[in-house]
Amino acid sequence: MISSLELARLCGVSQGSVDRALHNRPGISDATKEKILAAAAKHGYQPNPAAREILTGKNNTVGALVPHLNSVFFMDLMNEVRKALRQENYRFVLSPVETDEELLEMLSDFSARRYCATIIISHSPLLTIPRNLTRQMKVISLLNPCRGANTHFLSPDELKTGREAVRYLVDRGCRDIIHLTYKRLEFDAVKKRSDGYTEEMCARKLSPTTWAGFDEEQIVKTLRHAQKPALFCHNDWLALSAVRLLEKHGFRIPQDVSVLGVDNSPTFNTLCPDISSISYPSAWLASQVPRILKGLKTNPAPSWEVVTRKTS
Repeated sequence: MISSLELARLCGVSQGSVDRALHNRPGISDATKEKILAAAAKHGYQPNPAAREILTGKNNTVGALVPHLNSVFFMDLMNEVRKALRQENYRFVLSPVETDEELLEMLSDFSARRYCATIIISHSPLLTIPRNLTRQMKVISLLNPCRGANTHFLSPDELKTGREAVRYLVDRGCRDIIHLTYKRLEFDAVKKRSDGYTEEMCARKLSPTTWAGFDEEQIVKTLRHAQKPALFCHNDWLALSAVRLLEKHGFRIPQDVSVLGVDNSPTFNTLCPDISSISYPSAWLASQVPRILKGLKTNPAPSWEVVTRKTS
């Protein structure tokens, strides 16, 4: 492998001519360009991204900070983001962070490295991002909005998630539909899915019941006396836990109780292919990240797709 300076010396031209040939810019003859390109291929020349960033003052690296690398949902989502960025010639760097304090430390590091943007999934709602970190670096927050200049929140309409779950389960004959979620109701996705569920249940003159937490005795007792019951779970992992609990107590799925999750993550489906699920629009979300980087308006999210499997 040789440098651009060595390539210039080898071809008897300036580094400017090498740069024009390699990037197909005007100001160089066809014969010289062919000579440089042939020499570059022969000697295995590869551009140095760090050197180019110093020369141009531009960096096409996008960082990503996520809570857990062992979450198949986060990993599948980040893989979609990586593919979307790669198509637009951005580089992608992923790092796990355990706390918001660590997240801010890594943001500071990425900002010092002049990353053009960082995607974050914060541990707490409405995390405040210091202005000095976002002067030259955009911050794109997923799942939870954050505060600060040059920050962008990207999420599908989670109210629609809750509404669509009720519509789907009602259409399948369910009446007593219970929403099983987490205690973190201050989180945007958790709260809005719950709110959408409640709104749709009330609109259909059905009684909404939300359980924040996993109380085995309460679940079993309630479902024993319910009419055409169903569990709408915040995500597929919670749905899987519910299915295992119900089967342990002799419930037949879906004859006695229907169970619906959210995400439809490819990796989860490989491991647990039986859970009916509302597909999270990961590909859409990923495709919006380059648009934000370019200063373009985001496109509307697609309609929700419910994938029917053995639990509904």
